[in-house]
Parts: sequence; structure tokens; C-alpha cells
Amino acid sequence: MKVIGFTGNYGDADDGSLQAYLMADSSILYSPRPLFMPDFAPQFVATPSIVVRMGRLGKCIAPRFAHRYWDAVTASFSVQACGSPDAPVLGVLDRAFDGAAVVGEWVDTSTLTDVLHTPVTFLVNGEPVATRQLADMHVGIEELLARVSVRCSIKMGDLLLTGDCAPAHALTPGDRLSATINGTTVLDVKVKL
Repeated sequence: MKVIGFTGNYGDADDGSLQAYLMADSSILYSPRPLFMPDFAPQFVATPSIVVRMGRLGKCIAPRFAHRYWDAVTASFSVQACGSPDAPVLGVLDRAFDGAAVVGEWVDTSTLTDVLHTPVTFLVNGEPVATRQLADMHVGIEELLARVSVRCSIKMGDLLLTGDCAPAHALTPGDRLSATINGTTVLDVKVKL
């Protein structure tokens, strides 16, 4: 199973600033388990993202068929280490460590009237930081899947973090990361040392 993330893709970002990154399957931390901040870096930041789950195997997926390949949606926070002393050598792992992809409960796309226009609200310590929907993306799911599947096969259970829905939030112990889809809480995680 792969976790494929993108930076940008919402708000002021444009297609030219879109960058991809990979995370290990051990990076996934499902809500409501707490996020324990590692000690290998002095600072960690969390960036909200809407994430979709792949429901079937595919390679070189044409954009017009991409809707057949994902079956669920949820909210996530992608956690990244900042200022790590190993960054010149291990910088790629600053987004791929254990627990770096905080993922909420899945909502099956068949239960949503219009999945592309379903609001996802992200909160930090109870304060909303962003409300986005998949339709807000500069590069849509169909095109993202087409671009990714040319390079690697898409498998059942793979996750696609669609982009940064808001600026990164510097984490401190005691913070609470949460999110709702259509007003229903799907993610609620405490940050601990």
C-alpha cells in the first residue's frame, strides 16, 4: 500500500507548483489514536488535506475512467519535521516517518450526494482553519490519478492526499487536530509528547 501526497493544489497554488511525495504505509495513523511527536527534529508542522482511497487496481488510467478507481474520502493532516539535523541526508523521510499521515474515518463515496462538492472542514484546537471540497482543486482527482498511474500501479487501499488545504500549523503538545465532512466528525486526534 502506498500513500501519495501532493503539496499545493488548493487556494493560491497553481498547477506549476504541484509537487508529489511518498509516505510509507507505517506513516498512517488512524483517528482517534493520539499523535506522539518524535524527538528527531525540533519542530513539526501539520497540513490539512482531503484524502481519497483507491478501490481497485489500475495502471495508466485515462482521466475519463479515473472516477471508477476511488471509493472513499476522508480528511487528513500530513505531519512534517522541520529543522531536522539529518535533513541533508534523510530529508525525504521528514514526511514519511511513522504516524506522519493522520487519517480520519472513511466515508464511502456512494453515500454522498455530490462527493466533489461535499464540504470538508479542518479545525485546530477547535478553531476552523479551512473548509474545502474536492471541486476546489486546481488539478482534479482524474488528472492526479492519470499522472500517478503512468509512473506506478494504483492498488486497492492506496491513499491519495490531494493537496494542502491550508497553511501548515506548528504543532505543540496538547494540540487537537480535527475535521468534519458534511458536519460529521471524521477525525479527532490529540498531539502528545
